Amino acid sequence: MGLIQRETQRQGLSYLASKVAIFYSSLTSNRRREIIQKLQTGQIKVIIATSSLEAGIDLPELDCCLIRGFPGSLMSFWQRVGRAGRKKHGLVMYLPLGQNPIDVFYAQHPEQLLSSEMECAAFNPDYPTILGKHLECGCIESSLDLGQLNNRFGNVAGKIADSLLQQNKLALSNKGKLWGRGYPHKDVNIRSSSQTSISLIDKHTGETLEKMSLPLAHREVFPRAIYFLQDESGEIIGYRSESLDVIRGEAKLAFLGKDTDLFTEAESELDIQPLATLAQPQIIPTHIKDGRLRLTLVWGEITNSVTGYRLMKRTYGRTCKNQGCSNYKKSLSGKTCPQCKGPLYSAEVTKLQSEVAFEEPYITKYQAPCVLVEVNEGLQKAIATEVNRYKKQIWQHYAEYRDIPEQFKALWTSTADFTALHSIQHQIVKAVPLVVLSSSLDVDGIVMEKGGRTLGYFYDTSEGGNGAAEAIFKELPRFAAKAYALAVECDCEGGCPRCLHSPGCPQNNLGLHKDVGLFLLDAISQNNL
Repeated sequence: MGLIQRETQRQGLSYLASKVAIFYSSLTSNRRREIIQKLQTGQIKVIIATSSLEAGIDLPELDCCLIRGFPGSLMSFWQRVGRAGRKKHGLVMYLPLGQNPIDVFYAQHPEQLLSSEMECAAFNPDYPTILGKHLECGCIESSLDLGQLNNRFGNVAGKIADSLLQQNKLALSNKGKLWGRGYPHKDVNIRSSSQTSISLIDKHTGETLEKMSLPLAHREVFPRAIYFLQDESGEIIGYRSESLDVIRGEAKLAFLGKDTDLFTEAESELDIQPLATLAQPQIIPTHIKDGRLRLTLVWGEITNSVTGYRLMKRTYGRTCKNQGCSNYKKSLSGKTCPQCKGPLYSAEVTKLQSEVAFEEPYITKYQAPCVLVEVNEGLQKAIATEVNRYKKQIWQHYAEYRDIPEQFKALWTSTADFTALHSIQHQIVKAVPLVVLSSSLDVDGIVMEKGGRTLGYFYDTSEGGNGAAEAIFKELPRFAAKAYALAVECDCEGGCPRCLHSPGCPQNNLGLHKDVGLFLLDAISQNNL
């Protein structure tokens, strides 16, 4: 939106910016209704929307739909296509993103975008949180005889019922019947999103500006955070968070204005604690002699901690656009890069102003299925040999510069196992929508060093799970094959946002290398398409 405002102002057409509105889930209901009414009356001509406009809102006035980037599934794609042409013939345009491997895939194979079958949904009703909620609600509706527990709710229901009894969420009568307590229905959330919401309140006017989930609030409106939103006139306004009160469910924001060039980036950490094993571990063979992986599906507690933030300043200056150069996107002066000797270009660059660590981190916890990934000694040796081979090639190529480009330094700063596991996690996550009805946002990965061992985890990103991690557990070779097919077509050197890096990586994209990931993906996939 800010880009639209700057560009229309540059062209002397600033009045057009007021006819554009942004539409997303954390807007207040009043603001959402206002935008829809203005669209219907013609005061607003264009809506820039997230998936919040995908379904459930009737907007027959729309006659054109521009889809920027693959929305995560074919089902979502067709829901967005259906936004246009409700009253008369409409126009739909799909603009693939060059940095997204799935977009590149569909750009090269448009017939698969238009004719492929919809994705399969993955759902397991035996997950503890899901089954527990069913039991609580069922025992409120009517009592449940202990003898009927397993018949009605499955073989794992007994353990879940025992846990609920210990938590006083269920009660057992003298006649052997389970009864519920309270009103558990209000805690059932079919969207698997956070039940706790935070209202963003203008400190001076008391107006509620937006609402968002607690985990998002920890990242976006922690005290001193700078947050941007659009006002009724279409302007992008900056606010600074003065306080975040979780008990009252509100964050107080102070007005900064529309011209601020400052922004904040949260520093966060993530940890996974396995609580119970959900399935028998399985061994995944590879085409490497004596090389194997061990997968274990566990029920885990995922802890997100926002530990501090970086204050950044956005300016225009000269910088190097050579991705292979260690000065890439750094603020420079002169006409040529002192490192790679290439020309400098004018572009938007960011400068670090300060770094702040919180005395007490902002913590969010939830439980969901996780897949523990371990490599055996045979595969460790093969990975180490491959990493050493890449390091030798890179050093020979850049020896004359006496400096290794930033994108390759992970091979020297991270262990071989860490680099391999972290790289395939990123590559597999990008390929998730090609295998199962899940977005790449539904699952993530982290690598940890514990007790001298390197452990990798895939984990569902929503409370109670969404099926994505379990799908990887069941079909890792198939996911690996799809991930390999996507990443191998990228023509970058070492990895880029299109094939490897992720803006939401909990480990800040440390320890990544495209070719190391491809080596392990190829070993796992064994031509499993």
